[in-house]
Amino acid sequence: MLRLGPWGYVTQPVARRRDNVVQVRVEVVDEGRTRELRRAVLRPNLPPGARLPGDQLSTGVHLAAVEDDGAVLGTCYVYPDPCPWQPERDGAWHLRQMATADGHRGRGIGGAVVEAAVEYVTEQGAPLLWCHAREPAVAFYRAHGFRTHGGIFTDERHVIPHQQMWRELSA
Repeated sequence: MLRLGPWGYVTQPVARRRDNVVQVRVEVVDEGRTRELRRAVLRPNLPPGARLPGDQLSTGVHLAAVEDDGAVLGTCYVYPDPCPWQPERDGAWHLRQMATADGHRGRGIGGAVVEAAVEYVTEQGAPLLWCHAREPAVAFYRAHGFRTHGGIFTDERHVIPHQQMWRELSA
């Protein structure tokens, strides 16, 4: 069970990988706390401080992997949203804006964030979590139990190649 403590802290285990251990906790945070990391990693063409699409949704939850000194090393954004290829599935949640800080990738931080997101939306009663994964991240999502739907695509909103993916959840 994902337990939110005071100030929205999540009692998610520390992210660890091989000898390269990083101590982080995953927290529910205000979108402003993760904005610059998300912008720098996902939309570097936007000016510093710019809000990203979806930041204004009141139903969304931002999760952040935070070091003891408060530095945000990883993040994602989840919110209730029907799955486009499974519209009959009520209560689906959408995973967006996964980002890990440069120099900290491959250390288990993203995995800790996505697993905290899975736990959070499962506790909200979601039957599935879906995303549009950037093509290089497909293997990462597969390693975390996501399945693909359709093929790699680009469109006016996704100008770099993406893959539709989802993960079944059990309440």
